Amino acid sequence: METRIFFNPGDSIANIHDYNEAVRKGQIFKKERKVDDLVIAKDKDNEEYAIFYAKDAKHEPVEQTKPYEVKKRV
Repeated sequence: METRIFFNPGDSIANIHDYNEAVRKGQIFKKERKVDDLVIAKDKDNEEYAIFYAKDAKHEPVEQTKPYEVKKRV
């Protein structure tokens, strides 16, 4: 199930064109930094996947955010 959520693109940990690579990098980042609240989200405008901290999500658009579709919680 996909969820639309809003993030500030400047808050992304990484931007990657390949979904599997984004998941892999998210898992590595999670293990190295000992965090457990990451999401892989897809930017519909330029077809990139971004890794964000889930806590940075906004449920309604606010200044400097854009919509993403959450693809996976890591």
